[in-house]
Amino acid sequence: MTPASTVATEDPQRRGRAALVALLVLGPILYSTWLLGWFLSSHLDQSRAYASELAALDQPWGLFYRTGDLLTGIVLTVAAVLAVWLRPRRLLTTIGWIGLGVFAVSTILDSRMPLDCAAHASAACAAREQAGLLDESRFLHASTSTIAATAAAVSVFAFIIAAFRYGWPRWTRWSGLAVVVVYMIGNAWTLFAIDMDGRGDEVWLLGYAQRLQLVAVTGWIVYLAAIAAREWRRGST
Repeated sequence: MTPASTVATEDPQRRGRAALVALLVLGPILYSTWLLGWFLSSHLDQSRAYASELAALDQPWGLFYRTGDLLTGIVLTVAAVLAVWLRPRRLLTTIGWIGLGVFAVSTILDSRMPLDCAAHASAACAAREQAGLLDESRFLHASTSTIAATAAAVSVFAFIIAAFRYGWPRWTRWSGLAVVVVYMIGNAWTLFAIDMDGRGDEVWLLGYAQRLQLVAVTGWIVYLAAIAAREWRRGST
């Protein structure tokens, strides 16, 4: 291959890696629209309500939050496709990037299957929920959310194992482990708070527990951006 053809081949790869980093930086920004809930949706008790209640159909800013999730899913779907195309075919990293893709598609579906109403903001909605009138919409929303969370967990574990297996820098190992620890704490807290909330005990701050999970997921996407940026700086895939 001549030098000119080598440059022609490398340039699209380098542009692709730059685009991947940009998308992975944009993803967590779009995913963090829930942070605005303290300002835009101050009527909803953030300490008790699910973040998904911000995007419920009966909420005044619901369309804004649903759009944020939709754009997050689209951006990260493109990022996952780019990553699989650019990266070498190593099993662990391929699993990690596919996990990102599953998370992204699930997030798109999640935004298209919002809750009908926010039970923590409306007594009428809570009564409909208790009567089982909202079971279908809540099941669909919970299913897509669960798939997204599972895909994120699989992805970050795959990258942590890859960091040890492939001899990546120490920061890739410890930062990945930090994300996992935060996620596991948030997950355990959320599951316990859901159970207690169902019994009428609101002291366990369900809303904060779930938001800690979201912080961990955001940290995971930032982690992927850092890995992609490392590869871009090295000039290799």
